[in-house]
Amino acid sequence: MEMADPLSLFISHLKPKCEVFSHVKLKAPWGIEEQQQSSCCFSFIKKGQCVVELSSGEAVQLSAGQLLLLPYGSAHKIMSESAVACQSIEQLFLGKPRADIENMVIGGQGESCSVMCGSFTFLPLQYRPCTQLGGALPEILVIEVPASSKLEVIVSCLYEENKCSTPGGHLARTRWLELLLIEVLRGLDAKVFDLGWLTALQDRFLASVMLAIQSNLNKDWSVEELAKVAALSKSSLTNRFKRTTGLPPLIFLRQWRCLVAANLLISSNDPLKLIAASCGFQSDDVLIRNFRQFHHMTPIQYRKTHKK
Repeated sequence: MEMADPLSLFISHLKPKCEVFSHVKLKAPWGIEEQQQSSCCFSFIKKGQCVVELSSGEAVQLSAGQLLLLPYGSAHKIMSESAVACQSIEQLFLGKPRADIENMVIGGQGESCSVMCGSFTFLPLQYRPCTQLGGALPEILVIEVPASSKLEVIVSCLYEENKCSTPGGHLARTRWLELLLIEVLRGLDAKVFDLGWLTALQDRFLASVMLAIQSNLNKDWSVEELAKVAALSKSSLTNRFKRTTGLPPLIFLRQWRCLVAANLLISSNDPLKLIAASCGFQSDDVLIRNFRQFHHMTPIQYRKTHKK
């Protein structure tokens, strides 16, 4: 049986949830506004052009064949052109069945635009902690989708699957979305964006350590044990790990534990003591102390801030 490669295993540990939204007809002038999301949002421009503007004022012009990523789900407006009046996502789509949405025409009588939007939710990376694991990507990222490239095949197939409801469509869309996520991660330059964890997954010594940490999160790991996993000496592992990820192995371990705890705080009602134990912390006090270091607030404050 073929063994899964490190990136595949890493993605499986992140438990990504992918979603693609219904197609709508857009005719200039049109504008849609979306609030902050707890997921990575994407938009693929199939036809026409548009402008995306963040709440910070940063804006990009997009045209057909480009894929927009908002890694942190930043609040934004997507418009036929700058300064167009925008309607909120909730106002346009909330509570409406898919068939009604697909028959909608948003905007006026001008040039048409075809956009496919969706999201990736990564557990537990979606809440943008200020660490080497999160926050390394820019707030807005535009990816070219060259004609006849593998990425173009993936987004085109996903676009077609999403146009109509056919038997097996849900599973097909899920699989194409997973392929889209993999291809996007493959294409990111980990060195340019300082994605140390992605670089480590491509390192033949460190990949096994990364996966061991994720697979046995509540194990009381020592540097000696992690060095054995990597088949390196303690000093070689520490130096290589810090040079690649920016962190010593055990600090990376504590950081990852806090990221998993962050997800559990959002996705469950589990008490702090149970979350601490499941993430490998000796007590809820130890979790609180570590959590404050990486998230700059207590776990309870974090839960109140992010839980919907």
